[in-house]
Amino acid sequence: MPKDKASFPTDVSFSKSLFFGNILEEMVFPYPEIPKEEKENLALFLDAFKQYAQKNIDSSQLDKEEKISKEILQGLAELGLFGAGIPQEYGGAGLSTTCYARLMEEVCRHDASLGVTMGAHYSIGLKGLILFGTEAQKKKYLPDLATGKMLAAFALTEPGAGSDAAGIQTKAVLSEDKKHYLLNGSKIWISNGGIANFFTVFTKTLEPDEKEGQKWKITAFLVTRDMGVRSGPDEHKMGIRGSSTTELYFENCKVPAENVLGERGKGFKIAMEILNNGRLGLAAGCVGGGKKAIKLARDHAVNRKQFRQPIAQFGLIQDKIANMMMDNFAAESMVYMTTSLIDRGVKDYSLESAICKVFASESAWRIINEAVQIGAGTAYMKDYPYEQCLRDTRINIIFEGTNEILRCFIALGGMQGPGNYLKEVGAALRYPLKGIGPISDFAIKKISRDIVGLGDRITKAHPYLKKETSLIEGYVQELAASVEKTLRKHQKDIWEREFVQKRISNIAIDLYAMICTVSRSTHYIEKDGIEKSKYVIELCGAFCDRAARRIKRNLRSMEINDDELLKEVANKTYDIGGYPFDIL
Repeated sequence: MPKDKASFPTDVSFSKSLFFGNILEEMVFPYPEIPKEEKENLALFLDAFKQYAQKNIDSSQLDKEEKISKEILQGLAELGLFGAGIPQEYGGAGLSTTCYARLMEEVCRHDASLGVTMGAHYSIGLKGLILFGTEAQKKKYLPDLATGKMLAAFALTEPGAGSDAAGIQTKAVLSEDKKHYLLNGSKIWISNGGIANFFTVFTKTLEPDEKEGQKWKITAFLVTRDMGVRSGPDEHKMGIRGSSTTELYFENCKVPAENVLGERGKGFKIAMEILNNGRLGLAAGCVGGGKKAIKLARDHAVNRKQFRQPIAQFGLIQDKIANMMMDNFAAESMVYMTTSLIDRGVKDYSLESAICKVFASESAWRIINEAVQIGAGTAYMKDYPYEQCLRDTRINIIFEGTNEILRCFIALGGMQGPGNYLKEVGAALRYPLKGIGPISDFAIKKISRDIVGLGDRITKAHPYLKKETSLIEGYVQELAASVEKTLRKHQKDIWEREFVQKRISNIAIDLYAMICTVSRSTHYIEKDGIEKSKYVIELCGAFCDRAARRIKRNLRSMEINDDELLKEVANKTYDIGGYPFDIL
């Protein structure tokens, strides 16, 4: 953590600044460390969980039975896991975001279903109460949620409303005496749906509107099962089978008016803020899953012999192991950099959390896929853990915002600032005398970015990593230039240019990964010296080299691509009903 917190900016977004060509290195250097006292508390949690899990939790058994027993849930509650991140004044352990993420990593490393259950409870189920609840609401519910007496769930998704939250049909109508709401509707695919008794539910309420008089807007509610919530049977899933996933039904559920969470009509913002937090817990879990898969792959590679030598000595196996290691190292570096930003009071970490979720979930999928390939026939058998790991890992690319939606979010969220700025410049150019301020500001920004280099250099990285920092510096400027050119070209139509959004987001993801990896590697070098840090330096160099190549390809494809051809192929496939070809 920075010693001088007063100099640490908390009112800006690091990743959004990259879209302007600015590198706010004081936000990411030095790489954060967990304070000693907090590290000791975390170690107690980790040791207690490991011992309990080793004796009491058989991951393959949870998968076969498609259920986590009440005894295991009670055991986790007694360990304090359900209240680990809840503030101490409400009966929790008060772990920081970083320490909670590390705990999630360990839980998911042992069993993904446990991680989903724990994350659905804390990361999203009750997180809204902590972030937006009144003092009375917190005192009423958090103590029981901390002990595990109550388990929580997050209820947003509906049959017609997944990523499109505006499609919510569940409605809440205020009674005439204004003392309660009647909730009616349903939700689907709710993690913890069958075992939770506390729900953060998003519905539509009729609110005043300047243009239309009244309008249905999204409002968040704190709902308990005894208010009339009914859950359907548990879904039979491909993976994470031990976790409970059900539909929820609300039929004239009587919810007290004081159980509105935050402001009426502001539920969408609350949902997005909760998911920003939840994505980091998920990303940390992916890092844990990646570590488990790497261990499986490594052990098989060094012990399996072919042609009188371990397969670990063959180049194509080494290629896989090296890529698995550098991907997980980068993902881990990104996750704990981002949790540290939150712990240090940064207000806007929306892009960083989405970036971590996309990168970590896709890395985890690549890692387990390669582990299965290395394990070969052995890995394909159900008697070994690979197969379950593969099934459990796949959901992460879909969970809490599909990676396709999040890529659009990253690109559009990052370009919003430059877009608004360019809109100011456009207005200024129409009225040059009146708009001399914005024009001057824009000129200063362009001069600082293109000539002087103000705010676009990394000075705090170790000199040994000069090649990597130079790549970052150059590509941050190319990102900013590409964003500016893209916005001028497409203007408001950028919302519909998803091929472009994908490239922009992929560049931003790789840049953040490179920066976090360089910062962490610098920390190792400064702490242990160059000789002892050779392995980290090699990981950092290899990852940054590959990330830079991806960035270069994405930048080139901004101008030369086959986007329209791909759209035409897809549209024709829709028209003809599928794959039409046959050799007959």
